Amino acid sequence: MPFTPFRFLTLTGLGLVGWLCATGLGGAGPLGGVIALPGQVLGGVGQTTGRLGDNLDTTLRNVQRDIVGRPSAPQTFDHDDLGRRILRRTVIAISPSAADLQIARRLNFDVVHSENLSSLGLTVVQLRAPAEMSTPAALAALRKADPSASFDYDHIYDPSASIAARRAERSPSGGSPVNAHLAIVGMIDGGIALHHPAFDDASLTVRNVAGSGEAPATAHGTAIASLLVGSDDDFHGCLAGARLYAADVYGGKPSGGGALEIASALDWLSQNKVAVTNISLTGPDNKLLELAVKRYLAAGGVIVAAVGNAGPAAPRAYPAGYAGVIGVTSVDAHHHVQIDANRGDVSFAALGVDVRAAKPERGYASYTGTSFAAPIVAAHFALLLTVPDPSGARHALDVLRKAATAIDGEPVAAGYGYLAPPGRTTLSIAE
Repeated sequence: MPFTPFRFLTLTGLGLVGWLCATGLGGAGPLGGVIALPGQVLGGVGQTTGRLGDNLDTTLRNVQRDIVGRPSAPQTFDHDDLGRRILRRTVIAISPSAADLQIARRLNFDVVHSENLSSLGLTVVQLRAPAEMSTPAALAALRKADPSASFDYDHIYDPSASIAARRAERSPSGGSPVNAHLAIVGMIDGGIALHHPAFDDASLTVRNVAGSGEAPATAHGTAIASLLVGSDDDFHGCLAGARLYAADVYGGKPSGGGALEIASALDWLSQNKVAVTNISLTGPDNKLLELAVKRYLAAGGVIVAAVGNAGPAAPRAYPAGYAGVIGVTSVDAHHHVQIDANRGDVSFAALGVDVRAAKPERGYASYTGTSFAAPIVAAHFALLLTVPDPSGARHALDVLRKAATAIDGEPVAAGYGYLAPPGRTTLSIAE
């Protein structure tokens, strides 16, 4: 599918690039528009389009939406045996043979959608279960009838943002300039408010992998993009001046954020030779997602992912939980780990409490969550790795591991330790 380029502009006179990263602590201003968590909703207008799960009335265009632009549509989902959300009546077959699909058809499954993820060496087929069959029963039936094939649910993934946003006061810029013009970074998230002043001089290539047309703006996607490449009068993201490849895996759809969309986004980023990708999303283990992540990493890419905000006792969250993925937790200005951050699967800690980032409508807000710490670590990797390369990825990890500062009393929760924002270290491509 073709992608849509936006504003390939060069940013000169970077100056003060480390601002976000360093002084993203917004002042505790009066409450502004509240940003909803997964499962809550925001006002907005969008369009329903795309794959299975979108056969809904056009009234969805005017319903309220969550932080990544999804209208509430409980009927779109079922739950697996552990209570995790899955797309109703949907099973995905991973690189199935003709014989595998014939078996599925004999069980009265319909082939709904087929996608060739050529850069990852995968083919994915979306199957619709018979109407009388629950989704867990459908998966069990396929696995029993065809045990040699690879089937799984289309699990749903949510933004890793835990606390409602407050309007942020202006803060003085700080940190040192970073030359990010040679850097390229990828992002898998919601759509970006391209009209926001933070992106006036940004180099953006965006792709709506969840449907057709322009990706609708979302609160979460706009915030993450601004932390990566945004730049305004008194705001500078970690990589202002870098090129951002942003994949929207929600597309304004009720069913957005599935494993298939994330795998498709990784394939698109791989096609474009993007070496470092930020994923501030979390969800359950999934066969397709795991394989897509493995293929992206094996080609020399780096995935930086938020570890989640479900608390110290929460189960492992993915993709941060996969081997080789760089898991990031959130700390405050005093290097205290965010109280509800997940433990385990952490490689680094970075500032993620009261971080100032762009809001979709204009202006900035103060955000908290492991979502907002991940871009700092992704920025460091992007400054060290410009093209996919396995040895280069290992070298970048070694450099950053040595640069991290241990956090006293948090050997598990903080991984290798705290990474200061770019601009407060000497790490860059030029070196």
